[in-house]
Amino acid sequence: MCRGPAAIDAFLDREAAVAVVTSYASALDARDWVAYRALFTDEIAIDYGAIGSLVATVPADEWTNRCKTLEGFDATAHRLHNIVATIEGDHATVASIVDAVHLVGIEDRALLGDLIGRYTHRLVRGDGWRIAGVTLTVVGYPAGKEAFDDAFAAARAIFAEGSTG
Repeated sequence: MCRGPAAIDAFLDREAAVAVVTSYASALDARDWVAYRALFTDEIAIDYGAIGSLVATVPADEWTNRCKTLEGFDATAHRLHNIVATIEGDHATVASIVDAVHLVGIEDRALLGDLIGRYTHRLVRGDGWRIAGVTLTVVGYPAGKEAFDDAFAAARAIFAEGSTG
């Protein structure tokens, strides 16, 4: 076990990487797109194929704009836990469990799209840690996959209506 200044530096480095990942979830839920965009390198490798979404390397601005669809929801909560950061030089991998709840009201009912999954964030060090890639793996849909898809379809429609109106 490391002791002394090297151990403190390693601890602070891991905490800084974890802070970037928790900021990812916090900025999504706060709809703070400036803060969200600031977390990324200029290009980011996205793998959200597990939910039928993007699998590509795209400009971070494009990914940020794509995530703005979350504005169609009344509320979201991306709760992260069991976070483990591994640092190798100027590269870090931060793995976590995500419990993501997405709520949208339509007419006289609420739709709930929730999932339990794993995030794997890949970070690089430059001027601080930045996210260069993120993979979402789904473990399950507590309310069912159909409920998840229905909530997202409703939120996308609400967002599209607000964007063009």
